Amino acid sequence: MGHPLIVRALLGGAGIVGCVAVLAGTARAADIPKNNFAVRSPYTSTLPAAPNIFGSMALRIRAARFDGEWERARRDASNLPAMQELIAPARFLTPDRQLGYVQAAVNRRIHWMSDATLRGKHDYWASAAETLAAGAGDQEDRAILKMQALRTLGFPSRDLYLMLGRDRADGPETVLLVRLAGRFFILDDTGSPPYGPEHTTQFTPVFTFGYGASWVHAFPRAPAVAVAASAFRGAADHR
Repeated sequence: MGHPLIVRALLGGAGIVGCVAVLAGTARAADIPKNNFAVRSPYTSTLPAAPNIFGSMALRIRAARFDGEWERARRDASNLPAMQELIAPARFLTPDRQLGYVQAAVNRRIHWMSDATLRGKHDYWASAAETLAAGAGDQEDRAILKMQALRTLGFPSRDLYLMLGRDRADGPETVLLVRLAGRFFILDDTGSPPYGPEHTTQFTPVFTFGYGASWVHAFPRAPAVAVAASAFRGAADHR
């Protein structure tokens, strides 16, 4: 998969808490951009709820280094024939069943392929249109396509999040986080049915991107000294 170098450092040797110290010196309060990519829906447009899950506290940041990646991720693909074909069988399903359908359909249709193999790049978040055209992609690409498929089905943009974190067994992982009826559901890269955060203890979130806000995940019990030390070690190891 394709996490940027600084993110991979934090997801790897530096540990989760390291990201807080690294970002503290570079992040500023998030400016809320105008959402030019929202689909029409009967819901009132509001800011996304903070994804305080997995025992973390989601802290608002302005993650400027990801602006280009997130801009591609949120490009509307609802009018593409390929997108309409993808979501057609789910149009009249209930929202919870639409989650399950999109999770299975995207993983079945989009073959896993690394950025290096597919695009000759070390790291690249493809738009939904690019992934549909290629028929392949990595974890970020498939999660982004799921996000845009759900938007096309009418899910409010504010309830869809791209979450980067670390799985204890498999390492860096990207998932789609969806808020439905006041609950969070995870659509991971395995193709398994969507599940709530209470059903796994293996995943630890690091960064989350949403329409109108982005967050870094902090864990209140982590001592400040340990946070700073972990970040310093991680930065040194990845020079």
